[in-house]
Amino acid sequence: MSRSDMIFNITYSYYLNEMQSRFSGRIDKFISIVLFVLGGSVLASLLNVIFVGSVVSILSAIQFFYQFGKQSSVSDERAKKYLSLMHHESRLTDDELHSQLDELLKTDTPVFGFLENPAYKRASIKLDLVDETKLSWAESIFAWLAGDLPK
Repeated sequence: MSRSDMIFNITYSYYLNEMQSRFSGRIDKFISIVLFVLGGSVLASLLNVIFVGSVVSILSAIQFFYQFGKQSSVSDERAKKYLSLMHHESRLTDDELHSQLDELLKTDTPVFGFLENPAYKRASIKLDLVDETKLSWAESIFAWLAGDLPK
């Protein structure tokens, strides 16, 4: 793998983890707010209790099983490691850079697939590379929700 390929992989992985962190954090906060509002509405008897109870149960299960807050934290830590490697790459030899990138890639965590193309596009823009990737409308929406909609 050439040095420029390694630098692209580091930059791409940084943006992918950064987007994953923001998106997961926003999902976690959204679910928490909805649960808080629905919990208050049950106390005020404003809505159908069975419907609200069902929604609260479903959202609680989603939050428990997918652990968006934890995903956000893990992705944020990964993004920081890639960012550190981006900042130090000029001081590393090709072998050292390859070794450190390889170690990071071995411990990568799963990310939402719909953020892959936006992260690829953002990395290409950052490195002044030509990129013909077209984002679908869904990828554009999710990238925007993740806080980064590359043009």
